[in-house]
Parts: sequence; structure tokens; C-alpha cells
Amino acid sequence: MTAGFEIEPAPALLPGRFRKAMVHTVDDLMPGAWMQSLGAWLAVHRERFERGGDANGARRFNWELLRFDEHAADLAAQLRARLVEAYPAALAACCVPEFDLQSVEQTATLYHHGSHFDWHDDGPGYDGTFAPTRRMAFAYYLHTPAKMFTGGELEFMDGTAVEPRCNRVAFFHPLQQHRVRLVECWSADPLHGRWAVMGWLHGDPPPGWLERVPFLRR
Repeated sequence: MTAGFEIEPAPALLPGRFRKAMVHTVDDLMPGAWMQSLGAWLAVHRERFERGGDANGARRFNWELLRFDEHAADLAAQLRARLVEAYPAALAACCVPEFDLQSVEQTATLYHHGSHFDWHDDGPGYDGTFAPTRRMAFAYYLHTPAKMFTGGELEFMDGTAVEPRCNRVAFFHPLQQHRVRLVECWSADPLHGRWAVMGWLHGDPPPGWLERVPFLRR
């Protein structure tokens, strides 16, 4: 091995159907006027975001605004409507059985220079306990017209990487191991970073789901 060359350890092995990326992307999800309104809202309310992740940023380092739908109800409601229209086409690609949608959880995030999120899955909720009603995960991306950063791709175990392209949403199975690659931004302005509204579509889990989850997450 070449001196100084390190390979980040891969996540724990998962069943074969989790090795191949289960992701479905939709471009041009939202109208331009909505995107402009969201960008203006983020510019005004940037101070509401809090540092997310580990104390030293070793595993996770970003900024986030939990319950975005409560802070910006009108904008979040419009995004929710489009997500509800779009997600059925993602079910088969993401290996998610049909479910009765109960709610859509939304969190706004910012990844600026040096931000990243190492390998993880979305099984646990914010309190660390398993969240069985998370049936589908999503990430909707937004950035300035002149993209001022590199990196920030959503990467899966098989090397599939989804570029955080403006007005793109990526749906994926919440139990897949994934990470957000390191962001390098050549502007100090937070508005030039990798913005996203991410979250989960909630519904009742299928029969036996809680019993199978420990084996799926090994």
C-alpha cells in the first residue's frame, strides 16, 4: 500500500438486494417560481439552522433545520404535494412495497465547505430508536444558478453516486447504507452551498417488518 494512502472502511455487509443502489431520481420537480421563493426564504432564515452531527465533525458535519414543514408551511406543502405525486413511480426501483401514506417529514439541510456525512442508514430516528414508519427516503436538491461547489453526491454501497443537481429529487430505500461525499465550496457565502430538503414518507410497515429489520441492517 502506498504510504499515506487510506481507504475509508466500507459499511457493514447487507443482504444482496441492498448492495445494488435502490434509487429513483426525478429532475425538474418544482416550478421555477417556487424554487425562487424557497431560495429567498433560506436567505432570510439561515440563522435558524443549527449545527448537525458529531461534536468534532468526524462522522457528520452539516447544518440543519428540523421540521422544515413547520417553519415554512406554505413552501413545504407545495413540495409535499409534488412528492406525493412522484413517489409511486419510485416504489419498484427502491424495492418498497406499496403503503398507505400517513405523513411526509421534511428537514432542510446545508452542506458547505468541509461538510459531509459518513456511511449510515435511515433506520433510526433522531432520538436513536428505530423508526418503522419510514417507508421511503428522499432528498430534494437546490443550489445557486452558478454552482459554487463540488462533491456532495449521495453515494451507495455499489459506488452509485447521485449528483446534487438543482431541482432534482432522489428517492431511495431508507435501510440502504449511504453517505454524502465531502463538499468543497469556493465561496464563503452559505447560499453558495449544497442545500437540500430531505426526509421520509411515512406509512405503516408491512407485516413482520420489525422482526426482519435487525437482519437487514447487519
